[in-house]
Amino acid sequence: MTRLIPPALRSGLLTAAGTGLIVAPLFLGLAPAAVVTGVVIGAVAVALALAGTDSGSRGTLPLSAQMVFDRGLALGLIAAALIFGVAGESEAFVVFATAGLGALAVTAMTRYSAKSA
Repeated sequence: MTRLIPPALRSGLLTAAGTGLIVAPLFLGLAPAAVVTGVVIGAVAVALALAGTDSGSRGTLPLSAQMVFDRGLALGLIAAALIFGVAGESEAFVVFATAGLGALAVTAMTRYSAKSA
């Protein structure tokens, strides 16, 4: 499978997704637990995006660490969706499952290697 998304675009997509996770539960009027979960996971996603904007300077994560954190974020979102689904929060289930599957798709398509000169 070819890796089509460069690390810079991955950071932009992760920033947008994190911001969406922060505001979507508020706008959809979800339960307080879903709002808090969305704010926390969204903030973590934005922080990971900002730490992955460059592969070699101070304050950034190595590409291999970005891959591990991205997969962990995707699996965490899917786990949160399952927990909300079991608790009967169907709207929260849809929000977090969609975000988790989207994060998993981006992770699968991201090229986690530096371009050779």
